[in-house]
Amino acid sequence: MRSNSVIVATNATFLIQGLIKKLINADFQVFTAVNDNELKTKIKSYNPCFIFLEHCFHGNGTDEFVRDIISINRNIHIVMWASVDIKPLFAARFIHAGAESFLSLRNSEENIERIIYRITCGNIYYPDDVEAALDRDCLFKINGKLFTKREREIMKLCVPGNTNADIAKILSITVSTVKFHKGNIYKKIGGNKNNDILGKAIKNRIISLEDFR
Repeated sequence: MRSNSVIVATNATFLIQGLIKKLINADFQVFTAVNDNELKTKIKSYNPCFIFLEHCFHGNGTDEFVRDIISINRNIHIVMWASVDIKPLFAARFIHAGAESFLSLRNSEENIERIIYRITCGNIYYPDDVEAALDRDCLFKINGKLFTKREREIMKLCVPGNTNADIAKILSITVSTVKFHKGNIYKKIGGNKNNDILGKAIKNRIISLEDFR
């Protein structure tokens, strides 16, 4: 068992031979899972660093299934993928649920290889239209910048004493996902500390002092 194990979850393994080959070429040990029980068993057996989860693997409830997987092992990085075109708002559901990246196999072979390299190096990726969908699912603005529901949740949890690990546990997402969202928040409001986020949120009445009582 290697720490660079990857599980590719799909009900149609014939779709993913190219994806598997690219992951093997990136020096990953690749396993496949064709149903929920097999996936959960292999997560516990192989302790993978990545799960490439087909968007329809668990039917219409896949976004809830993402939360279930994270609850098994919070160190797993979940990459959603699709072999067909899907609506950006549908893809955004998975990001809100805790998936870190979204990959479309409709991309060119060259782009897929580049994206996989980016993801497996620890970076988060999703297409521009998915990012736009996340922005549309917003609750508020600061200085004209849009903020998503997940960003607001994280802003509210940036209280003294709450580490990234604490926030990840509360929201049932990974620490790297928290860091990703906080990085986006810092870009929008400036600063690089929890207090910068909290101060800006209170100043703009996004968070009330009543939230901490």
